[in-house]
Amino acid sequence: MRKPGLCLLLLLISLRVLAIDAVVSHTLFYRSDPAQNGRLAPTIETYWQINPRTVHYVTNAEKMIVAHIKTDILITNDSGTVKEDHFILNTVPCATVEELMLHSIIDLRRYFVGPGHFTIQFSLKDLADTANKFAYSDTFTVTPPLNVAYFSGVQLLDTIMESKAQTRFYKNDRQQLPLCTNFLDDSKKVLHYYAELYGTDAVSKIDYPLIQKVTIGKKANEAHYSDFIKTDTVAPDQALTITGSFAINTLPSGNYYLNVVLENNQHRIIANASLFFQRLNIHPTEEKAAAESMTKTDTAMEKVNVLDLNKTFLAKYSLAEMKAILKMLLPVADPLETQTINGFLKKPDDLYMRYFVYNYFLNLNKKDPGREWKEYSEKVIEVNKLYKGHGLRGYETDRGFVYLRYGPPTDVITVENETGTLPYEIWQYNTLRDMTHKDVAEAVFLFYKTNDMIGDFKLLHSNVTGELQNKGWRNFLYMNSQGGNSSNSRAEQYIGNK
Repeated sequence: MRKPGLCLLLLLISLRVLAIDAVVSHTLFYRSDPAQNGRLAPTIETYWQINPRTVHYVTNAEKMIVAHIKTDILITNDSGTVKEDHFILNTVPCATVEELMLHSIIDLRRYFVGPGHFTIQFSLKDLADTANKFAYSDTFTVTPPLNVAYFSGVQLLDTIMESKAQTRFYKNDRQQLPLCTNFLDDSKKVLHYYAELYGTDAVSKIDYPLIQKVTIGKKANEAHYSDFIKTDTVAPDQALTITGSFAINTLPSGNYYLNVVLENNQHRIIANASLFFQRLNIHPTEEKAAAESMTKTDTAMEKVNVLDLNKTFLAKYSLAEMKAILKMLLPVADPLETQTINGFLKKPDDLYMRYFVYNYFLNLNKKDPGREWKEYSEKVIEVNKLYKGHGLRGYETDRGFVYLRYGPPTDVITVENETGTLPYEIWQYNTLRDMTHKDVAEAVFLFYKTNDMIGDFKLLHSNVTGELQNKGWRNFLYMNSQGGNSSNSRAEQYIGNK
């Protein structure tokens, strides 16, 4: 009687790949926190989906097929662990393989966090094959809202169902299953979205009625592309949720932003939020006028059915080399490009990776993107020679990263044998332009090397916005237990309280 179950199990094993295939995303919302007398508190909503063909299944005592996936979620900041969660995710028991393949493996968790900069680490382990794993890591920042109206993050939805069942996906009297990726391929014909608006009690009554706009644009918080715009008015007593859909069968392949904007009755912007996404549309039914109006200045996969990559500078590179090129771009990528690159590194797709890299350099040099790549690759070669670490290429080290991002420092102060300190190095820039395009005078980077570090220095502190800012750097650099300082220390002289 057990043979049919065993046959099913063997069949499923033959379908699996070398590792769990999953996509993970997260969105920031604000929820009433009982621990703070019901005040709105920032809440990170993280959600993920697993390809059911990439995990092992077993037959349980009821002769149903099920998988057990150990799930670990860790949220940290500079002070240590903020939240951690460990549980076993059990798939829906199914009687047959055919039934099993009809079920999505999707889950969601919500965690209260405070203001600050956080790292979320997410891992999956197949308990039927502990070598079958998945790992994901990302960062996010929560800024304390001022006494003004503000939006949550913008979330893409996969499925919306009218149901009051009390599941993890229950919200606003319905089931909202989020889309766990910001990549909408040719099979997606409709884009569903959701966001929340808070703090409208701080808006003056003379600003009403408010105007709410949701658009798809080529840039964040800028003009809409073609006719992808929805406009509504908001009265003081209306529900503060933003939800809807766009038919995207006419939206060509490319990089886009889903923009949510709140204006007063004089069209002054009160609040806005944006979400980057990529669209692949092999056969868009676009109108000629829309196609002609499309801008050509982004790093999108424009007209992917026209460009012959075999005739570009990328033709000679293997998939492994393309992954390395993507890593080389991380120092100069903006946050959204970084998110896209990390997505490719976790889930490589040779074709789309090549389009991304090609269009990145095309955006820098319309006439000769290959030359732009050559010049950048020469900088990488230089960095590899200067900062090669133990088991790391130069561009993968902290010093190499900073060098590629900001160029060579004005001064380098290397301190190897200062009494009471670990070896360290200070980079000083008379001026540099940070990742928000602001000029920073007297910028400094402090790198250090602990006794157990082999090879390169690690970044410990910087006064540049967007980089690691560790005001407690003395506790790491000085070897006495109090983390005290010495006026004779070069670090005190050059950094002090910067």
